[in-house]
Amino acid sequence: MNNQYGLSRDIPEDVKREIRQRCGFGCVVCASSIIDYEHVEPTFAHARRHDPAKMALLCPMCHARVTRNQLSKSRIQKAMAAPKCREQGFSFSEFDAANTHPFVTFAGCHLMNCPVPIQVHGMPLFKIEQPEIAGGPYRLSASFYDKRGVPSLMIRQNEWRASSDFWDVEVVGGRVTVRQGPRDISLQILFVPAMGIVVERVNMYVAGYHFVGDSKDLVVHSPGGGSSRLTGFVIDQCAVGMSFG
Repeated sequence: MNNQYGLSRDIPEDVKREIRQRCGFGCVVCASSIIDYEHVEPTFAHARRHDPAKMALLCPMCHARVTRNQLSKSRIQKAMAAPKCREQGFSFSEFDAANTHPFVTFAGCHLMNCPVPIQVHGMPLFKIEQPEIAGGPYRLSASFYDKRGVPSLMIRQNEWRASSDFWDVEVVGGRVTVRQGPRDISLQILFVPAMGIVVERVNMYVAGYHFVGDSKDLVVHSPGGGSSRLTGFVIDQCAVGMSFG
């Protein structure tokens, strides 16, 4: 649907990315990574173009508060000048945790019923803890890094946080993509509601190991210079699924 000036609601991808980068990849008010692209001043009805300098990221709750006159435009403009994500260094969201032991698919390798799916030098990259109360959700934690070894996305007991220092972080549905530059994906992860997570792409350096993978296979380069290719296997009922170092 177009506005009175014929402007489509479809925002070009480069404009969306510029807005994400300026706002720190989350709502400028609360830092939630579940966002809408909002024309602030002028509003979409009166806009002649999608001007990224006059647009912001708002979560559905903050967006609704603006629409219902519970949150002023001046408050949004103030937040645009100092986005919450930039202030605290990350955007965040929770994912729908499972009431049964969640699975982890890491670049084509499927791990089930493993309290520690993957570890490096005894440090868990993934850790799954029992529910705090009977019938509650399992608690999943994980750590992801880029190819320089810099933390990119962290999961702590079912809440994930993506660093605001990266070139781009994009959330579409349950999929989160972290980019270090144009066409340079550091991490692409899919959260499957109430079931588990799928690491679809990874280019990560941690504790001397370099992990490079896609949906089909995983290549692990070791500190000594060797490498191994792991393709499409399933690990079930292990205390530690895969261990390196």
